[in-house]
Amino acid sequence: MVKILGIVNVTPDSFWSGSRVQDKATLVERVRLMISEGADAIDVGGCSTRPGAVQASEDEEMERLEWGLDTIREEFPDILLSVDTYRPRIAERCVREWNVNIINDVYGGNADMYKVVAETGAQYVLMWAEDIKEDPVGEMMNFFRYRIGLLEKAGVDVSHKVILDPGYGFGKTLEQNYTILAHQGELREFGQPILSGLSRKSMAWKLLKITPAEALPATVAMNTVALLNGADWLRVHDVQEAVHAVRIIQTLKDNS
Repeated sequence: MVKILGIVNVTPDSFWSGSRVQDKATLVERVRLMISEGADAIDVGGCSTRPGAVQASEDEEMERLEWGLDTIREEFPDILLSVDTYRPRIAERCVREWNVNIINDVYGGNADMYKVVAETGAQYVLMWAEDIKEDPVGEMMNFFRYRIGLLEKAGVDVSHKVILDPGYGFGKTLEQNYTILAHQGELREFGQPILSGLSRKSMAWKLLKITPAEALPATVAMNTVALLNGADWLRVHDVQEAVHAVRIIQTLKDNS
């Protein structure tokens, strides 16, 4: 069954203002709503990685995550949690201190991060964020083939712990994003679950000449294509709409 990962950012500058949370009461309300709408897990970010963003320092990112994870774990002790970070020391601390289940790494990791994944046993979202030279699909496949090999060498149980994310919006032109979406199903070759993070991304609002605030219908359309092309996870700002898309596609498959 497809799983829904709800996005919550304890940041002041993430690209979609609707995902930003700056106080505990709002955070609890946001997470409670996402759970009630059908989120399977919550993805908490403390450092914006949108294009052009000024990267928070490691201490600043950790400070934000501390109050955010404290608040969520106090109110929702059993919810599946993901931390959106590319910093190994932060990832390790989040897993060990707040029982975070998933490390969502937007930069594809390095030896230190792979060691953390192996030693903690956390699930790991491996994202492709490298610039494309000529061949979007071929380069995507080569990236994942190589990185999965590195994870295996680091001692990670890749068959059960690794989730593949094509990295929509990272290092890709508008056209390349849609090429990857059209060929996303080819990632099935590796046998790992696929995560599609398309929610309100620029590949929608730049194409349609709208704003992120207006991009929910386009997000539903992109998520529907992603589901038809093999997505096992949808990472979204708007949980209810994603749940509805999943139910429709699943019903379609059950009756085909």
